[in-house]
Amino acid sequence: MAIFRKLHTAFWQDAKVIEELTPEDKFFFIYLLTNPATTQIGIYQITKKQMSFELGYSIESINSLMDRFENHHKLIKYNPYTREIALKNWGKYNLDRSGKPMLDCVKKELEEVSDISLIEYVSKGIKKEEIKDIFKSYLNKENINKSNNDTYNESYTDTFKNLGQEEEKDKEEYKEKDIDKEKEKDLKSSNVGKYAKLYEQNIGLINGVAYEWIINISEEIDIKLFKKAIEIATDKGKCNKGYIGGIIRQWLNNNIKTYDDLKAYELNQGGQSNDRKSKYAREYENEDESTYQKPTEEQLRRVRELLESN
Repeated sequence: MAIFRKLHTAFWQDAKVIEELTPEDKFFFIYLLTNPATTQIGIYQITKKQMSFELGYSIESINSLMDRFENHHKLIKYNPYTREIALKNWGKYNLDRSGKPMLDCVKKELEEVSDISLIEYVSKGIKKEEIKDIFKSYLNKENINKSNNDTYNESYTDTFKNLGQEEEKDKEEYKEKDIDKEKEKDLKSSNVGKYAKLYEQNIGLINGVAYEWIINISEEIDIKLFKKAIEIATDKGKCNKGYIGGIIRQWLNNNIKTYDDLKAYELNQGGQSNDRKSKYAREYENEDESTYQKPTEEQLRRVRELLESN
């Protein structure tokens, strides 16, 4: 993962960007060029679920954008099986310098690409001959190693169709399972997005550690219970990941995974459900419950006397 990615100023002067891309397209394109998964070679692995999470878009919106960029704008190629994306003009603006560290990085990253047709796709936009030769030599080596196979086709669809001709039945079964998995992931991603939104609105920006934590939390408790934990932490003036995590751990230790579970627990303990100061919250803080008891008549009388004397 790189610390930064450069965005060439020529991006804003490109005729295609000016005339064909909508504001949303430009935003999505910049994301594709600069997101944390990008590599030096312009080919990297990323899931639609990750795009949805990082951009705050629904899976449906991501699918629409990906289809537009691949089939209308023709600026990318995406392999849904290997989850790899290739950026057509990456080499034109980013592979324009050399040097041993740069060349070593390019060679290493080429070795990690699963869909070789994406390498050929990116190589066509490379202007610097030294780097273009590395791409070509890698493609030649792969073609020799796989001489018994057909030449790699630039279209990932055709590639996987050819591979699937050997065992059509197995391919169809695999596709059905893969579609089911995608639907499950899409649904889960949409759910995770709700947790992420609550986190950003109340706790702060989401980094890699927080991202993994949110995913785990979304699998263990429902969204209403997560919101409840944030409310409790906010009331205490301690709305941070560690404090909220402590509350949730206490709940899970008592097999509380939904907001209804929490209300049932409080009733079983003889308390009464209160959205802002629950009995369970007091137990977690080991607070003196007398703080929350109804004041006596004597206490009320003394308060009135104090108010009248002022």
